[in-house]
Amino acid sequence: ATYVKLRSTHDDAQPASFNGTKPGIPTDNEQLTREAVLLLSLALYSFLMYRPRYRPGDKDPFVSYYRNSLCNLQKVNNDLLRKIFKKNRSCAYLADQSISFLSSNEDSSSISNEEEYLFIDEFRQKLPLTTYENYRDYIDRMVDTGEKNLLSSDKIVYYASSSGTTGKIKLLPITSAMFKHVFMLFNVGQVAIWRSLPASSFPLDHQRLFSLQSGKRFNAFLRSKDGTPIGPFSQFMSALSFFPGSKLIGSSLGILDYELIEGISDFETSTFVQLVFALTVQDISSYSVTFASSFLHTVKVIENHFEEMCLCISSSDFNHSSLVHENIHDGKFRTSLNQALENVTLEYGGSSYRSERVHHIRRECLKKNTPGLLPRLWPQLVFASTSLGSSFAMYKKEIEFYCGTQLPLINCPIYGASEAFFGSLASIYTNEYFLSPTSAFYEFIEEEDIHQ
Repeated sequence: ATYVKLRSTHDDAQPASFNGTKPGIPTDNEQLTREAVLLLSLALYSFLMYRPRYRPGDKDPFVSYYRNSLCNLQKVNNDLLRKIFKKNRSCAYLADQSISFLSSNEDSSSISNEEEYLFIDEFRQKLPLTTYENYRDYIDRMVDTGEKNLLSSDKIVYYASSSGTTGKIKLLPITSAMFKHVFMLFNVGQVAIWRSLPASSFPLDHQRLFSLQSGKRFNAFLRSKDGTPIGPFSQFMSALSFFPGSKLIGSSLGILDYELIEGISDFETSTFVQLVFALTVQDISSYSVTFASSFLHTVKVIENHFEEMCLCISSSDFNHSSLVHENIHDGKFRTSLNQALENVTLEYGGSSYRSERVHHIRRECLKKNTPGLLPRLWPQLVFASTSLGSSFAMYKKEIEFYCGTQLPLINCPIYGASEAFFGSLASIYTNEYFLSPTSAFYEFIEEEDIHQ
């Protein structure tokens, strides 16, 4: 909602050690191992949530999160604020704001409602609503000098670049705990989707999904003074490639090996290549692109370049693509792409399958101005997903045309902003999201007071 402002305060609690040793100050290698295990676990978690194993019931993640967090939203959110300050009380930012009043060591269960209100009121007085500019100097110091313990006591593992709605580049420090929370919210949103669909629509194990990916090679990232990678949030899987197995898991979700996606630096070429692989497979269960404008762009690419795509598929050769020819000059890499495409077609039947598939694609793409291109290309599609709220609503009607009347068009499972990923999808039948009380501490402003 436009009348809600969020305080830029995150829960960066340190994840527990996985090695069973006594607590202590970890070495750099031990810390790296802990983050590696955590992030590998999150990648595996992501794999599981793409495959709907949960049936609606008392024990699925959606019900658990609803009962434990959403039904106790205010208390959970207030407890989060105390947790944030207890964890980060030695950080330079809080010291510079002269915030020493917080009795964060107290057990929140023993605090009366009156004491809780006093705590919140004093917090608001000491730390008024902020903008990125309040943090820019601290973040610049973290990036330029590698200075620690400025905004978070946790180790920063990634700086996500974002222009937000201002058009000015922001660098947002990300910790392992924040990644963990994003995956948790995504899981809750995914379960909400599958709870809303009939069990008969659940994909089979052999079915693939299409999700437009973004990545680049590990050595192509900008880095801070201490070596922390900097880039879009969507590319963190490439930047944090030190944890074993994550790319293998990510590749198994879709059609194209993630390391091949990383090797294509040009966005248009990468989109073209990923769509060729998607078109090669006839039983895709879901079609997802994060932003509605990009979703629409992918469909336009298919409409405008399907003949070139069909040539690539029928010959298992990307040299028929002008984009690939112009933007991928590494002959060995092109050979790898061609071999990967050949392997996909062999999996489904080889040359005879290629001919049938290309004929089907051409036939459907030549039906101009006919609704439902996506389910006509992929008859097994269960749903399509993209961001449909806020400014993206302007694209909804056109996207619905390509989905037709039978294919559900669903919002993204999670809702995010520069401040945090703070919402999980409530249902496929609404554009509404549940506000997550475990993501950030919120302050609400009456709509009539927004000018203040």
